[in-house]
Amino acid sequence: MKTQQLREKLCRISDEILKPGDFHDKLAPAITDYVALLSQIVKIDSDDEQNRKHIQSEMGQAIGTFWAAQCVKEILRTQRFARSLFSAIKEKLNQKSGPVQVIYAGTGPFAALALPVMMHFTPAEVQFTLLEINQQTYDVLLKVLDAFNLNAYIAKCEVADATIYQVENKNIDIVLSETMSRALIKEPQVAIMLNFARQLPSDTIFIPEEINVGLSTQHKSGTEPKLIKRLMEFNTSLRQKLVDDTIDFNWQFDEVAIKTELEEGESLFFSTEIKVYEANFLGFNDCSLNLLERVKTDKLDPKNLKFRYALKETPGFMVYN
Repeated sequence: MKTQQLREKLCRISDEILKPGDFHDKLAPAITDYVALLSQIVKIDSDDEQNRKHIQSEMGQAIGTFWAAQCVKEILRTQRFARSLFSAIKEKLNQKSGPVQVIYAGTGPFAALALPVMMHFTPAEVQFTLLEINQQTYDVLLKVLDAFNLNAYIAKCEVADATIYQVENKNIDIVLSETMSRALIKEPQVAIMLNFARQLPSDTIFIPEEINVGLSTQHKSGTEPKLIKRLMEFNTSLRQKLVDDTIDFNWQFDEVAIKTELEEGESLFFSTEIKVYEANFLGFNDCSLNLLERVKTDKLDPKNLKFRYALKETPGFMVYN
């Protein structure tokens, strides 16, 4: 398919993804078409071990090329993140003449949250710095950008570990990173956001805007969880506090002590809610990022638990008495 045809298809898809409101009847077909369009450009072999291989950093695991490609299929996740980026760019363009400078950290093979947005702005209005740690994934990304002829939007495109990346241009307006799993386990989302927060101006927009992880109970599978207490509200104020209190990359999070009284049949879970940006939210079961994660309390007194988030090779909440 020629570049112009690819761009026209992407334009139609992006119109549906970026529409205001929540779910609408053309959204799911648009995401299906988006996945099909990207698959036409590059074939990611699911049987190739290299495509399934994760990359380990000091502060989290970057998922393999095949797995990263699957994320696009999550309808509300793709919609809310892409629409948030679109809104943030519009907001910054109201404040400056452009171009708005965006760091997109952890692009995956498609930079899937940025492509629909590029269809609604010119390169004079927005410029992207694209960072991807996985060479295999990065190689696919270059093919996608070439196929759509989008290189005019790219200020820089690098193979880099965003948890330690040093920013040369401090005039960054927006940082976008969707490098997370439920309950902020395993992946380097928190480390990436903190790394950029310590280098960039306070008026930089971070997407997602806020990630809330709570301790919740659930009676049976599928039912709405009941929040006991927030364990962490990862937002601008917490990022700034950590930056102010931390030397180098030795991030230290506060301990949260909780007394629980479980009813019969109840289990403890970590629950995740995301304010992506402004009115774009992801809550319970909206996507895989909002699935419950069971709290392991074997050999612990479940009535008196302590929690502390830790950034290490496998990030997540430590649970102890």
